[in-house]
Amino acid sequence: MREMFVELIQYRGLLGMLAWRDIRVRYKQSVMGVAWAFLMPLIQTVVLWAIFTYGMRGMSENLRNTPQQMPYFLFVLSGMIPWTFLAGAINFSVESLTRNSRLVTKIYFPREVFPLGSVTASLVDFGVGMLVFLPVYIYFLAVGKVSLGSSVLLFPLIVLIQALFVAGLALILSMANLFFRDVKYVTMFVLQLWFFATNVMYPIRFERYPSLQWIPMVNPMIPILDAYRDAWTGQGLHNPVGLAISAAVSVVVFVLGWAMFHKAEFKFAEYV
Repeated sequence: MREMFVELIQYRGLLGMLAWRDIRVRYKQSVMGVAWAFLMPLIQTVVLWAIFTYGMRGMSENLRNTPQQMPYFLFVLSGMIPWTFLAGAINFSVESLTRNSRLVTKIYFPREVFPLGSVTASLVDFGVGMLVFLPVYIYFLAVGKVSLGSSVLLFPLIVLIQALFVAGLALILSMANLFFRDVKYVTMFVLQLWFFATNVMYPIRFERYPSLQWIPMVNPMIPILDAYRDAWTGQGLHNPVGLAISAAVSVVVFVLGWAMFHKAEFKFAEYV
C-alpha cells in the first residue's frame, strides 16, 4: 500500500493534468462554463425549498425542525453541495478507464490517476459550490438564524472523510465498469435511489430510533451530511458515533477499492 502511495505522489503532475482536463471537457462549449458547478445545487435547493415550504406546508413544519435547528433553505443547500460532489465524482469516474482506453494500453503509469483525477475535478466543483454556500450562510449568520462556533474547524476533516469514501467508490466502480460495461447504467439508477435514501432534503433522526444505528454502515453519507451541518451551526456534533462509523467505513472502502483496483490492473489491457 505504501508503494502505491509513493508511486501516485511521483505521478501527481499527471493526476493534476487529468483533473484539469476533466474540468475543461466537462464545461467545453458551455456558455455558463464552471458557473454550473454552483448553479445546479443552488437551483435544486431553490426547487426543493419551494416545494416543501409552500407546496407541502404541513410537512415543511417538520422538515424545518432539523436537529441542527437551521433554516430549511440552508439545510438543503448544505446537503446538496456535498451530494453533488459525490454524484458528480461517481458519474465521471465510472467511465474514466474506458474513456481513456488508448492511454491505458500504451504507456505505463498508475491507472488510479484516471478515477482519482475525476474525483479531484469534482472536488474543485465542490469548492466552487462552497462559494455560493458561504454568502448564504453569512446572511443567515447575520440575521441570527445560525451561530458560528469551534465546530466549523471540523469542516476539513469531514471533507477528507467524504473524499476517501468517494475515491474508494470511484476506484471500485471504474474497474467494474471496465469488465462489465452495464455497471454505469446500474450506477446511475442506484444514485437516484441513494439520493432519496439520504438526508439531503429531510432530516433523519437516529436518536429517536436507536435500532437504526447500523444505517451509517450501509449509508455513510447520512452522518457525513449531518456533520457538515453541525460544523456550520456551532452546536457541536450531535451524532459523533455515526460520523466515527462513517469515517471507518470510508477508510475501509478506500483501502479495499485501491487493493482491488491494483490487483486487477494487469487485466485492464484485455478489456479496453
